[in-house]
Amino acid sequence: MPKISTTARQRSVADGDDYVSSRTDASNVAQICLELQDAGVEPMLPVIDKGLLATGVTLSVDAGTVLTFAPAMGQFRERVFDVLASGLPLSVSAAGLGPEPWAAARFGHLCEVLHATASAAQVNPASIEIVIDADTITPELAWLKRRESLGKGPLYFLAGVTQMRAHNDRGARDLHDRFWLQLWRLREGGLARAAYAPLVTPQCPLLCTEAASAVLPSIGIQVPEGSAWVTMKLNLARFSDDRDSLHQNALQNALQCCVDLGDALHDYLIWPTAPMRHDSWLNRRLAIVLTGLGDLARQRRLDPQQFTCLQSLGDILRWTQSILRSRSRQLAVQNENLPALDLCDPSHMLPGGRARDGWRERWRRAVDLNAIRHRNLIVLSPWSMFPEHSPADPRYSDLLPLLEFADACAFSAPPPLGHWNINQFKSLHQRAWAVLEQKEAQQLIAERV
Repeated sequence: MPKISTTARQRSVADGDDYVSSRTDASNVAQICLELQDAGVEPMLPVIDKGLLATGVTLSVDAGTVLTFAPAMGQFRERVFDVLASGLPLSVSAAGLGPEPWAAARFGHLCEVLHATASAAQVNPASIEIVIDADTITPELAWLKRRESLGKGPLYFLAGVTQMRAHNDRGARDLHDRFWLQLWRLREGGLARAAYAPLVTPQCPLLCTEAASAVLPSIGIQVPEGSAWVTMKLNLARFSDDRDSLHQNALQNALQCCVDLGDALHDYLIWPTAPMRHDSWLNRRLAIVLTGLGDLARQRRLDPQQFTCLQSLGDILRWTQSILRSRSRQLAVQNENLPALDLCDPSHMLPGGRARDGWRERWRRAVDLNAIRHRNLIVLSPWSMFPEHSPADPRYSDLLPLLEFADACAFSAPPPLGHWNINQFKSLHQRAWAVLEQKEAQQLIAERV
């Protein structure tokens, strides 16, 4: 089992007292994970030094700066080495690649640097996940550069308007068509993926949305760079019996366990970087990845193309969301509010006086009504809409509007798509993006109010 360096640990185990503490923490973590599993929840966290849990790390890099200035290169390699030597999953978001033809050369050079650093850390370079802007390099060229230096591994393309909307301009249309044709050709193995959830939304209306330019390694959740998430998976179909009835008591218990035990894990996990430690304290994010929606529809013999199916599953997700939010609110009352709420108090920006006191009182009343313990709770994937362990039936694409319930989206490996055509493939992603874009617009309107 790889050791985690003292520079990458939240708690050092250099002396005896800290070693005893780490053993106690590991015992507590093991008990929490056992309780989650007993409730039907799967923890999604790597086990590292002395049985403690950690989480994957997201790093961003400006390739233009790193590849030009030696001090920046040295710092970047040191950060990458510390994470890899700790045995943790790593995702690198590469910006500053510039336009073609320099972008491909810079990207290739960056991959070579990552290969050398992984080799020095005695880690398989293919394990490093890469995130780039889809407008920067064509999928086939980016995949070629990645495969040559690092081997086959996840490569995410942050897609936007260029890829998701039809274009009248011939040049833009050519770029659009080329992207989807090449991504379609690379679909086998599911390692080249589009990601298109640029905002992470909060559960509390007093908090703002956040830009998500990174992808959490191993799980594929699009997140803000450097954010700290306790991740777990809950398959909703496991709580349905042979008569297609949902065991609400068991599911409610599992959901409440996700919140209670996920909150406890925030205090025991090893957060490898200073930004992650700060984010864990500030936002206490939970990523409860809900799966099995397609299986629920199939178990209930519902036609995914009928509105009644969408409505039925929507009711389940709405109830699920209410249970999670209510439990998070209970923890806020019992313990303390999310620290981010205090930092968002608009009265902090005002000079002393009656106006400031008035705004502070209004904010406190709003917090009393909306206080929550965790900034984010629910994660969904477009592939959650499809039955598991079988080739994807394109009809289940009609369940994509359920993504509106997600605080963040996961872009994990897709199910087998060998029987799909390129138009079905492109349409699924464009429809999912349209749902998320509509949710983003609604969120922005709500924030202005």
